[in-house]
Amino acid sequence: MAIISISTTLVVILLIRVIYRHNPHVHKLYGREIVLFHSSQRYEKRIWRFNLIEYIKKENSHNPKGPLIFKMVVGELSEDTMEIVKNAASSKFDEISIIGGPQTFCEDKLEIYSLLDRFKSVKYHILPIRPNKHFMIFNQTHLYIEKPHHHNETRGAVGVKTAHPDLIQVYEDAYNEINKYAKQLNKEEVLKQACYK
Repeated sequence: MAIISISTTLVVILLIRVIYRHNPHVHKLYGREIVLFHSSQRYEKRIWRFNLIEYIKKENSHNPKGPLIFKMVVGELSEDTMEIVKNAASSKFDEISIIGGPQTFCEDKLEIYSLLDRFKSVKYHILPIRPNKHFMIFNQTHLYIEKPHHHNETRGAVGVKTAHPDLIQVYEDAYNEINKYAKQLNKEEVLKQACYK
């Protein structure tokens, strides 16, 4: 009976140590800061990405480590995403690469055209089919990953600040694999891109 009691106590202690961490927003396998966003937190997701761009810009101005690179895979370049891209371009990111699906919103075509015309650092690519796994890689250090979803579905997301290099590499590899099937569009071709009805 005493052995069962002691072993039960040890199991409970081990479970508490495994489940409880001093800072639940940090995990050595993922990154320094992990933020989960519910699908209803559209504003918070947007602010987190804006703040991350400002953080990268400030960090790079104090300690330049090379070109600032921003890569993303999106279903379509929506108004929210365009604001994030404009912020990164205005913050002097050297390379901004967007991969999206074959269709966009008709009302956004002119905005995408203007984006490509105004910022030479922005490159826009499309795939033959719409990807349902969307993510952003900020300067090969930070990640923003959306829950897989289809067009017009709400989605949750996770932000990972100072992500583990192995995790970054997984998304870099995925981006490079997807990019093999993408076609870059110039601003004139954007105006001819298919749009949602």
